Amino acid sequence: MSTSQTLFRGGMIVSMDPAVGVMPRGDVLIEGDRILSVAESIDAPGAAVIEASDMIVSPGYVDTHRHIWQTQLRTVATDWSLFDYFVQMRSIYSGFYTPDDAYLGNHIGALESINAGITTVVDHCHIMNSPDHSDEAIRGLKDAGTRGIFCYGLYGNPENWSEQPTGLSDGWRYDDARRIRSDGLASSNDLLVFGFAPTEVTATDFETTCREISFARELGAYRISCHVSMGNYDAGTEVVRQLGEAGLLADDLLFVHGATLTADELKWMADNGAALSVTPETELQMGMGNPCAVRALDAGVRTSIGIDIVSNYAGDMQAQMRLLLQAQRGLENAARTDAPREIRFKALDVLRIATIGGAEALGWDNQIGSLTPGKQADIVLTRCDDINMVPCIDPVGALVLNANSSNVDSVFVAGRQLKKDGKLTHVDWPTLRRDIRQSSERIVKGFHSIDRQAIEDAAARLMFR
Repeated sequence: MSTSQTLFRGGMIVSMDPAVGVMPRGDVLIEGDRILSVAESIDAPGAAVIEASDMIVSPGYVDTHRHIWQTQLRTVATDWSLFDYFVQMRSIYSGFYTPDDAYLGNHIGALESINAGITTVVDHCHIMNSPDHSDEAIRGLKDAGTRGIFCYGLYGNPENWSEQPTGLSDGWRYDDARRIRSDGLASSNDLLVFGFAPTEVTATDFETTCREISFARELGAYRISCHVSMGNYDAGTEVVRQLGEAGLLADDLLFVHGATLTADELKWMADNGAALSVTPETELQMGMGNPCAVRALDAGVRTSIGIDIVSNYAGDMQAQMRLLLQAQRGLENAARTDAPREIRFKALDVLRIATIGGAEALGWDNQIGSLTPGKQADIVLTRCDDINMVPCIDPVGALVLNANSSNVDSVFVAGRQLKKDGKLTHVDWPTLRRDIRQSSERIVKGFHSIDRQAIEDAAARLMFR
């Protein structure tokens, strides 16, 4: 047998493949970047063996929406509404990011994802203050080793308060996106592929939105990420309906949030293959409505989960699954007039959304999202001998309602081990920790040098008209 084979032996298998199911004890064999076999017992002489007893072996989580660059602003958004976020993050903090900051935010944010068992991430990146920012944001993701989609953001941050770029003409981001597509992210077969994020489809005129989506398709963007229908901030424009009526809805559109999507809009999405990413924690905190994942699923929409931002909470999928599960259960229980005999929304349902559901939303369900022979070896081993995981009677329940990032023992992306024995394998953490602290201190100091009253007044006129 080839020494490129690795056998995960004796773990609890949560495959997310209906044909394989959940095994109390089983083996997984991979070769290179592919899964070869999943069975109760596999004989693989010569394979490297990873003992997985007292562990759950499962597919990597798929995070379909994150603004990764905000990593060095952890905790600043603890008590923010979406209005606060627009004023402070999008209109001030972002202006103090240098290219080096963009690298650190994306690199360490991607490492945080991997550390939590997230093997695929969609980076809705709107920190393009210059072409150098674009290059460094991409380099940060590539150096981390994550699989994902880099969605080039057209959103124009304020002038860089500390180091204003020079020589940039109006519309330079269009040229920069073309450059990134042809140079940095030219291949559709790499771990990181090109995507696109229009300016803000609910805050720009529809003609501009159509033009930007057409531009993304001209470039061959794999996915186009758009914030829509954000609860109490929804102005009633029904962008999804407008896109449907204009013949622009397609399976490359990934809509985010969506609490106030109408039934007709959900049907438009289902009929045209457009997908949804819900972000439970920001939606519940910031006034963007209750997560609409189950309503979307019931309408036939491919539905997934995104982390969104780590500037107010941790970047792990385990917490988001828990919030989505219990928020939906709370809604359904509150709507009843009698005592529930059975809970409809199960832990396995939300785990599916976080794994194979995310893969389906990205059109990669033939490659990732389940432990299926032939798929990519994106695999997570979660320890079940820590104090919060003993005993592990139901491995699905343990993953959804008990586990956290500290329980993630090992992570593989395309067969490459990026976390081992609870530690990231390719990281000089003391140096990165020092660098991101220094970056954060400088950005926060810059933020406090700005009088934000005029910015708040302008934002209020825009958001509360």
